[in-house]
Amino acid sequence: MPELANLLAAINVSLNDLLLDPNNPRFTELGQDLDAVPEARFAEPRVQEEAYSKMKTARFEVPELRDTIKNLGFLPMDRIVVRLWRASEALPLKYIVIEGNRRVAALRWLVELHETGRETFSVEQLENFKQLQVLLLDDVNAPENARWILPGLRHVSGIRPWGPYQKAKLVFELRESGMSPQVAAQSLGLSTRAGNQSWRSFLGLEQMSADEEFGEHVEPNLYSYFEEVFKTASVRDWLAWSDEQRKFTNEQHVREFYTWILGEPLDNGEFGEAKLSEAKSIRQLGKIIGDAGAMAAFSTEGGSLTRGLSRFESEHQEDWLPAIVNAQAVLASLSPDKLRGLGENEIQDLIALRARVDRVLEDRARLTQDGANG
Repeated sequence: MPELANLLAAINVSLNDLLLDPNNPRFTELGQDLDAVPEARFAEPRVQEEAYSKMKTARFEVPELRDTIKNLGFLPMDRIVVRLWRASEALPLKYIVIEGNRRVAALRWLVELHETGRETFSVEQLENFKQLQVLLLDDVNAPENARWILPGLRHVSGIRPWGPYQKAKLVFELRESGMSPQVAAQSLGLSTRAGNQSWRSFLGLEQMSADEEFGEHVEPNLYSYFEEVFKTASVRDWLAWSDEQRKFTNEQHVREFYTWILGEPLDNGEFGEAKLSEAKSIRQLGKIIGDAGAMAAFSTEGGSLTRGLSRFESEHQEDWLPAIVNAQAVLASLSPDKLRGLGENEIQDLIALRARVDRVLEDRARLTQDGANG
């Protein structure tokens, strides 16, 4: 059997001659047949319209792809792959899209916007959208499963996506080159809001990188902390972010924050244990950031986020159940190494917690019994 690479040939086609695959694996739901639509009916207007409408729904993220093509043009770095539609020799020559249904839908959408007057593109742009070079699969000699293997290579094993830090750096570079926030985001298939958040998070990490004391220890994996900061309004405001100055402006709070995510600087040049051991801890910090007592329990020497949350919950007892659930999750996550390394104060806290739970359950049993006797 020939290798698939030898069964693909570059050809030039018109966008109008491409048929979206109504049996696209993306459309399948539980228990649905992969070949629900007979191939002979693929070119029917209603069948194509149905496939096109499905591709335009939010779950397939075609609007983001459409906006990227609108701003950059159609760049065929990954060729659309097609096979010949063999419904009838008497019918016009058409090709079924094997790989690239999202791109074809995005291109159709742009042409549609132009034809209805909602967008205006030049002759060159429309030519870029409509006249395409694709790869034609020789499906006579190719194995039957080639139509699943080809898209599977891209969407199951997949192209390795860029990390969030790398995406944010690219947003930053595009904006520095003169692109507007909207165009920079759309060029990468992002919403303007997501692009702005990436830009701010990148600048926050850059600000830390420039710090004389902490900068040399900053690595890209700390980017996720700044992402969480901009998702947590109370923490963002506590650090006093300024779009105009492109940085956090409360210097005292900023330096405190650095110690929480890296640890307190030690005399030997190392850092102590970080109070915020993972980025998602920022969400919990956001709950207590405005409570002086809880923040003291968190930020003072020997304090921890768990203690800060406990203090907060004790003073907001209507929210006691989430605190209990959180405590269970924290205890369940303790590793053997962490358990072996517990200090005397931490052990006494756990003993006190166990005693408190026992007393609560005893009080509840006593009250229930008294009510039954009454």
